[in-house]
Amino acid sequence: MLTAILRRIGLSLLIIFLVAVLVFSATEVLPGDALDVFLTADDLMIMEPEQIEALRREFGLDKPAVARFLQWFSGAVVGDFGVTFIDKTPVSEVIWDPLLNSFLLGLVITLIAIPIALAIGSTTGYFRGRKPDTIVSSLAIIGYSIPDFVIGTLLIMAFAVWIPLFPALIFVFADAPALELLKVSLLPTVTVIIGHVAHLSRLLRAGFIEAMNCEFVERARLSGIPEKRIVFRHALPASVIPSLNSMALFIAGLLNGLIVIEKVFGYPGLGLQLIEAVDKREVHVVQAIAFIGAVLVICMNLLADLSIIILDPRVRSHKHE
Repeated sequence: MLTAILRRIGLSLLIIFLVAVLVFSATEVLPGDALDVFLTADDLMIMEPEQIEALRREFGLDKPAVARFLQWFSGAVVGDFGVTFIDKTPVSEVIWDPLLNSFLLGLVITLIAIPIALAIGSTTGYFRGRKPDTIVSSLAIIGYSIPDFVIGTLLIMAFAVWIPLFPALIFVFADAPALELLKVSLLPTVTVIIGHVAHLSRLLRAGFIEAMNCEFVERARLSGIPEKRIVFRHALPASVIPSLNSMALFIAGLLNGLIVIEKVFGYPGLGLQLIEAVDKREVHVVQAIAFIGAVLVICMNLLADLSIIILDPRVRSHKHE
């Protein structure tokens, strides 16, 4: 088991490095550079070529791409993503509050979505083929099929325009207290929960049905163990294991998947900060957000894999072999 864990950790570190190369390369191929935003057309007309080259050296744009990547990656692994091109503010300061806000929203969504999905998935799995399963499964397919921005727009129309109970847009600063931010974030929270609960509940339903059909459940029934105990002590924990990777990717994907929702509602999170950074050609900010999102996905997937190795003896023995 230790060998399998170390192998998985080493593979994750390699993937993080490859992701860093991909993130840096993707931003390198963007048309233009920071000077295209930092300098206006009037500035370019009155400045000498020597002055422009001096600015390129100041920004480090004159260095080879490999040298710039190594400099950026050596800082990124310790949380130093450089400074912004325009006002020389450390990137870590620019993204810190939006990062916390996105984590806050993602944490609230996770704490609500996973228990609901678990309850729906196990209930529909237990009553599979019956009327409750048919109704809930149909609603889940509909909820999963509708894009988040469509759900968000419908909720805004219903509860901010027709019935003005909640604000359509969030007008708070990025450094606002968490409680103040959550008070005005009900609509984006519900928007994300609807689609993700529908997806997770379908996965958990399949895992629960598979667990209920296993031999150990049949043996437990033949031994006279009460059905309630079989469901909650045996089948339900076993049904979660196949869905651990999906739940881990769901949690990690919230950081990246909230971009559209944050734009729709004006939520001051990392997604909104990413859109502003792209508009301003703040390459270092874009690189930092993309890298953090990718590392989070890799780390959550690693935790899910390690959990499966530890909890599932079949996988553990296979990895050992």
